[in-house]
Amino acid sequence: MEMPLPPDDQELRNVIDKLAQFVARNGPEFEKMTMEKQKENPKFSFLFGGDFYGYYKYKLALEQQQLLCKQSQDIEATAQIQPLPQPSLPPAAPIPAPQGTPSVEELIQQSQWNLQQQEQHLLAMRQEQVTSAVALAIEQQMQKVLEETQLDMNEFDNLLQPIIDTCTKDAISAGKNWMFSNAKSPAHCELMAGHLRNRITAEGAHFELRLHLIYLINDVLHHCQRKQARDLLAALQKVVVPIYCTSFLAVEEDKQQKIARLLQLWEKNGYFDESIIQQLQSPALGLGQYQANLITEYATVVQPVQVAFQQQIQNLKTQHEEFVNSLTQQQQQQQIQIPPLENEVKSTPPPQASAAAPTSAPSSAPVTQAGTNLFFLAPSIVLSCCAGLGQAKA
Repeated sequence: MEMPLPPDDQELRNVIDKLAQFVARNGPEFEKMTMEKQKENPKFSFLFGGDFYGYYKYKLALEQQQLLCKQSQDIEATAQIQPLPQPSLPPAAPIPAPQGTPSVEELIQQSQWNLQQQEQHLLAMRQEQVTSAVALAIEQQMQKVLEETQLDMNEFDNLLQPIIDTCTKDAISAGKNWMFSNAKSPAHCELMAGHLRNRITAEGAHFELRLHLIYLINDVLHHCQRKQARDLLAALQKVVVPIYCTSFLAVEEDKQQKIARLLQLWEKNGYFDESIIQQLQSPALGLGQYQANLITEYATVVQPVQVAFQQQIQNLKTQHEEFVNSLTQQQQQQQIQIPPLENEVKSTPPPQASAAAPTSAPSSAPVTQAGTNLFFLAPSIVLSCCAGLGQAKA
């Protein structure tokens, strides 16, 4: 299949690629939801047959094929729990199981272990898809703001690159001046702050990139306080937790100290309120709280993912319970069949002493009776019966 031409706009291409990936994972319902939310957004015209519709469909088909290949290679990890083969129980008295055959209790324990492993795997997958859903929703929101503000983010990136490479005072000053000159509204400020967050928290971003852009943020914070630029300060307050915590947790102790010195400066200058400072002082907890807040904020896209996975987990639990109930019922039926045999043994009358007398031969009926239950009798009685039979034949 020949690949249709992708858009030249890298940001639009990222939107198409990520949407195709997520629709492949979550099905056409997510595509319908996106179409409903973005029907007035020209950036998403590719969903309605507009430009790059062919590229979107190509990427969707490619993602679906890759997902199927991955599932086939890891079938045991993604498939539902399969019931263990149920043991065939004899209709009458139980025969001792050969050594190595699992007992009912062992089969139940194995099924319980399988259930736990599958549940852990599904919970991990759910977390990945929730994170992807939130990231896509954030990117879609930024694309909408970008359309409204017409802010040139390529120009911003061109100013950020010298800061990343050299981090000179002139480079930082140029980046700061551009941000203040474009801080025309809360939407402008949130778009710039969100772009910095995305650059710093991107997977694979190196330490110098993160540290140097945090130096830029520090300079902007200083001038926000001096110039009373409340909108820009508020926008940076929304993104500082993931920026700082991600950068801090990704490096070793000596590099962490460089970042921590900035936190001391921020606390001293009062750039952030106490709740934000507490999150920054405990990066792992702070990042976790930030992510939890995102899940709440974007509940409309998170809930369908959570509901779908919860249903899968419930199906696995139901399957396990049915398997356990089936084993338990068979075990109970097996135990019920034992008492009649015990009663038959108890009801068999012991041989009479006259059966051993040499003067009278036993009739055929008593012989048949003794022969039928011979192996359920005590050894002394068996010998007596055999002696009586021998004398009768003589």
